[in-house]
Amino acid sequence: MRFTGKNVRLGGALLLLLFSAACGTAGQQSGSGQPAAEGADGASGQAAVRTIRDAGGEVAIPVKPLRIADVSGSTEELLVLGFTPVVTGNTEMSAPTQLTPILQKKLGGGTVKAGWFQSEVSLEAIAAANPDLILAGPAQSKIYDQLRTIAPTVRVPYGFNAFRERFSFLAETLDKKKEMEDWSSRYEADSRKLKEQITKLTGNETFAVIEATQKEIRVYAETGIADMLYRDLGLPKPPGTPDPDPWGGKVLSLEALPAIDADHIVLLADNEQNALEQSRLWGGLRAVKTGHVYRVTSRQSYNEAFFALGKENLIGQIAGDILEKNKR
Repeated sequence: MRFTGKNVRLGGALLLLLFSAACGTAGQQSGSGQPAAEGADGASGQAAVRTIRDAGGEVAIPVKPLRIADVSGSTEELLVLGFTPVVTGNTEMSAPTQLTPILQKKLGGGTVKAGWFQSEVSLEAIAAANPDLILAGPAQSKIYDQLRTIAPTVRVPYGFNAFRERFSFLAETLDKKKEMEDWSSRYEADSRKLKEQITKLTGNETFAVIEATQKEIRVYAETGIADMLYRDLGLPKPPGTPDPDPWGGKVLSLEALPAIDADHIVLLADNEQNALEQSRLWGGLRAVKTGHVYRVTSRQSYNEAFFALGKENLIGQIAGDILEKNKR
């Protein structure tokens, strides 16, 4: 074929067009030379997302959430995993506008308090914080549809008394398994040291966990402080400890309590005006006679015994009390 000046000009224009198209395609590649992930940060202005499975099915969440609203009761676990939530439901049970003592130190005044996570929480407070991810627990099932209109909402399938399962779910959901495992390794190592110190003094003596209110007494076999004593510290449970209800304990009559008669009692009570200490049976219990009663307020138990940072604090406090009262 004979190339005329017109052919050359036409060919040059075609080459320029092809080159421009190639540059445009290259501009759509990620920095690694691979196509950018759908929804990734960039020209689209949208955050990258990934799909996870929660208590109700699949949900798309940000790969790197920056503004988490937590009303699932998991704020302490989020802090361990490296997230500082903009909203929390970990408040005082009796004062839902007040953070728990540990979170007062960790969060200060900048985090919005939506109310206690086991009761009604404020949708308005959550929306005003402009979250990019919401963590909701079983107690928020009735408002899930409203929450998800605010931001992607993960339905955490475990309540506050299922600490290990809830923590594991969060770590998997937020891709922070290593951080959870690191915390667990440290906590378990500290627990083993405390167990060795305690059992050197108490041997095979038994420990009961009893909560006393003005109206009733409850003996715990699982969850909370019972979980810390029997699982984390490996201390012996007294014979006759009743099988627990879903909350980890069982209400007993005063008359049934002497059948347990543990060597040591961890007593959960906000004051001495309770059904147990006001009864004639109290002074006859073995642990009371020997001075082996270790007091924790019910308020502190509910604030700390079911959460990562609280467990660290409370296990040290209880172990320290046991060691102090069993010096030889």
